[in-house]
Amino acid sequence: MPSDLPQNDVEAKLRKTQADAEVAGSDLEQQVSRLREDVAGVADALKALASERAEDARSQAYALRDEVRERGERYVRQAQDAASELEAQLSERIRAEPIKSVLIAAASGYLYARLFRR
Repeated sequence: MPSDLPQNDVEAKLRKTQADAEVAGSDLEQQVSRLREDVAGVADALKALASERAEDARSQAYALRDEVRERGERYVRQAQDAASELEAQLSERIRAEPIKSVLIAAASGYLYARLFRR
């Protein structure tokens, strides 16, 4: 019987070691599973953040586009108003002094012809 006792101790220790290894393996699998879940959560959070940033950039670009369009339209209206005002002033001066206007136009035509003649 004395030889059975050490054999039983060895088997008991072996079973205990195997049980410990199974528990450790199970813990490791749980940790890996949790780690995968955490990585998936981080990836989802990064996707959401990137999507949010892209949406912010898009809305800022649209706002800038609208502002530039409005500013351009305002400049066009101002130029049209200035041209209309100049036309009205020129028409008034021509009506007020028709002979002088014809002489100025003739002189301008003559100078233009002299400068750009081939």
